[in-house]
Amino acid sequence: MIRFNLAISVALFILPAACAPQGTSSETTAPKAGSTTLHNEDEERFKLPPNALEVARIINVEPAIVRLSKLTSTKDLSADPGASLEALLLRQQITDAVVAASLNVDSVLDEIDHERALTEELRNVLRSQRDRAMGTTNVAVLAVGTGLGIVSGVLQISKTTSTAGNAIGFAAGGISTLFSIRSFRQVQGGKRPAWVLPHMLAAFLGQPEEQHNHYPDHIWAYLNGVPPGGASQASRREQMLAGWVAEGRIGILDSPQSKRKIMLLTNTDAMDKTLKTELLNERAEMPADLRNRVSLMKHDLRDLIRGLRP
Repeated sequence: MIRFNLAISVALFILPAACAPQGTSSETTAPKAGSTTLHNEDEERFKLPPNALEVARIINVEPAIVRLSKLTSTKDLSADPGASLEALLLRQQITDAVVAASLNVDSVLDEIDHERALTEELRNVLRSQRDRAMGTTNVAVLAVGTGLGIVSGVLQISKTTSTAGNAIGFAAGGISTLFSIRSFRQVQGGKRPAWVLPHMLAAFLGQPEEQHNHYPDHIWAYLNGVPPGGASQASRREQMLAGWVAEGRIGILDSPQSKRKIMLLTNTDAMDKTLKTELLNERAEMPADLRNRVSLMKHDLRDLIRGLRP
């Protein structure tokens, strides 16, 4: 009995010590499993889409993204304050670059909107002048034609006055024609506002650098870049030019007809009589295509920030 009791006591004394290492081993393996999950999440988080990677290269933050990816995937930031501070600075650097690029996009969009607003207002001025001139002419033609027509009809009743009636009838037609010519001249020679029109299309149409508005470097690089994942290897600018040529807005850039058309599309003098209503329609629609293409850069910047969320 004594030996049996001693054996039981020794077993109860040794059992907790033997179980303690097992519990410790279980506790140390749990954080490792959690670290693996966090590592996989970080790797997945930095798999940016191709459009986001393109704008990252354009705004020169790709090295910062690579460094941030290494920090977040190979180190425990909570255990290394220096690495945590570096990651924070890298995120701030990337965010600043994205904000600056986004503001550049907004600036270009505002300039395009300003140009379109001025063009549409000038077009409305010309239409108003045309409608007013045509209205005045129609009233004058109606008054003269009706009045002289009645007089001509009355005079033609009698044979003695029929010759005079015919002459008055011819005079009524001639006067109506003169009023029409006068109306046409009023439309072409009406007073125009002395505005200086922007010319955001000039850079796209191959005009000399001193003759067009400057685009920020990031925006110009984006427009001259090839969209990732597309079937065509043409840049965004080349695709827009090809679309305008296909729609008949411009011809081949080096042809004499196209040079004349490009000069009118980039003319900045609103008082120039060669800026007709039809041309102003194209000057309002072509910048709209440009605006849509530039605005897509903000979507790519958004995807870049979204892919780097902590």
